[in-house]
Amino acid sequence: MHKALLVLAAVLSLLLVITPAVYAKPAEWTTICYHVVRPGETIYCIARAYGVSPWAITAHNGIGNANLIHAGQILAIPDAYMSLPSGPTCAAQCPSGLPTCACVAHHTIAMDENLYRISLRYGVSMWRIAQCNSIYDLNYIRVGDVLCIPATP
Repeated sequence: MHKALLVLAAVLSLLLVITPAVYAKPAEWTTICYHVVRPGETIYCIARAYGVSPWAITAHNGIGNANLIHAGQILAIPDAYMSLPSGPTCAAQCPSGLPTCACVAHHTIAMDENLYRISLRYGVSMWRIAQCNSIYDLNYIRVGDVLCIPATP
C-alpha cells in the first residue's frame, strides 16, 4: 500500500511538471486611435502621450520587443489607461486618426519578394502596407496575392 502511494505521488508530481500552465486570457482592449511612429519615438513616450500602458501597446500590436519599433510604423493605441511616471512625451495624433487605406497602386507578389522590398519600391512603410492588407505576420506573404499599396501617411 505504501509503495502504491509513492508511485501515485510520483505520477502526480510528474504531471505537474509536464502539464503546461494555464494562463488567464489577456484583457480585450479596443483601439482608441492610431499613432504613426516618428523618428526617435519610443513605446514609453508614446504611452505617456496617450496615458496608456506601454505594455498594453506592445501586446495590442503583437510587438515582442518594445525597443524594436521603427519610424513609419503604425501602432494601434488601446484603451488601457495607466498613470505613468514623468519622462519624455511624444506628440499625440489621435484627433486625425489613421489615414485611410485608399489604394494608390496594386502589387502582385512575385517569387523572392518580401514586404520590405515592396515597401522600398513604392516608398511606403512595410507596416503601413501590412496594416492596409490585414497582414499580421510581416514575414508571411504569398506569391500571387495582390496587395493594396496605400498612400504615405
